[in-house]
Amino acid sequence: MATEKRRRRHSPSAATPNATPTSFSNPEAAILHSPSPPLDLIPDITSRLTSLEDFFALRASYRAVLPPSRGALACQSPLLLVAIFPSFSEALFHLSLRRLHRFRLPWGHHLPPSRRTLHYAHGYLVTSTTASSHYPPGSCSSTSSPASSSASPRPNVQHCHPGDALWRVATADAPHVVDDMLFVDDTLYALVNGLRLATVELSDSLLELSFLGEEVDDESKPAGGQFTLGECGADVLFISQDHTEMMVYHVYRWVFEVGKWVSITSLGGRTLFLGFFGFAACIGPDYPGIRGDCLYAAGPRLGEWHEYSLADGTCDVRYADYPGAPPLNNNSPIRPPVWVFPSLC
Repeated sequence: MATEKRRRRHSPSAATPNATPTSFSNPEAAILHSPSPPLDLIPDITSRLTSLEDFFALRASYRAVLPPSRGALACQSPLLLVAIFPSFSEALFHLSLRRLHRFRLPWGHHLPPSRRTLHYAHGYLVTSTTASSHYPPGSCSSTSSPASSSASPRPNVQHCHPGDALWRVATADAPHVVDDMLFVDDTLYALVNGLRLATVELSDSLLELSFLGEEVDDESKPAGGQFTLGECGADVLFISQDHTEMMVYHVYRWVFEVGKWVSITSLGGRTLFLGFFGFAACIGPDYPGIRGDCLYAAGPRLGEWHEYSLADGTCDVRYADYPGAPPLNNNSPIRPPVWVFPSLC
């Protein structure tokens, strides 16, 4: 019964999108009202701001000395891509401030089948259209990863280097099937045949796998299902989900010394984020409004996310409540939930 009540809980109402803030989220933001703060203090002030409204208000006056960068956006919390009904336009929802950030994506809302919002990369929203599906998306050039893998389990992996005109296809030897791939400290790891970890070397047509540890047997098999790779503080993580009775997330760390997955319940105060199609990012600690040692997972419904505490195993289902929010039972395969991280730009 307690779980059922938790699932029905709604978040507080969002602030009106175009409303002028009456107070700032950080004391440093009060300098926005001062006549002329010293130029050498602007970068430090900006790095402490926790509201994008405050950041762009300051940048409007100091654009030359304030380019968007990881340092300038260091305290900006994650945002959730949401839909505005009935226009199907999109906005970014600030979790702790309950505020919408409106923007315009490079396509018309009347052509939803022609494109998908895919993922994020280094803080940026990454998109693609079906018309250009044979070519690497332009956003690839902004990533430091030399390859981009297919998302669904298969023996073939599509990859490209920045500047390539076409995707390359590499094939793994049978019976290996790649379930997930992730870069951690410039090493590409793969989750193979569901549970086994391997490092990957890619060539034009060959997928070379170097397995770590022994095969996983029934006794050492991690609990749950819907397996995905993740990372936290340069550690390689294995994340599983179990939604049979209540929402439970299990997190395991790969211990290289013993060659196996070990269950963990602490992230050192950091927070993991899962998108609809897999791992998104690890941030923290100490982001305003974001809980440490937790896992935030985008839910199946528009504007829904789960907050799972690794410490006590409780899961809260949250909803982005704002003017124009879709019905709570509205699923969207065209526009899956996506996290965007300004602090990782």
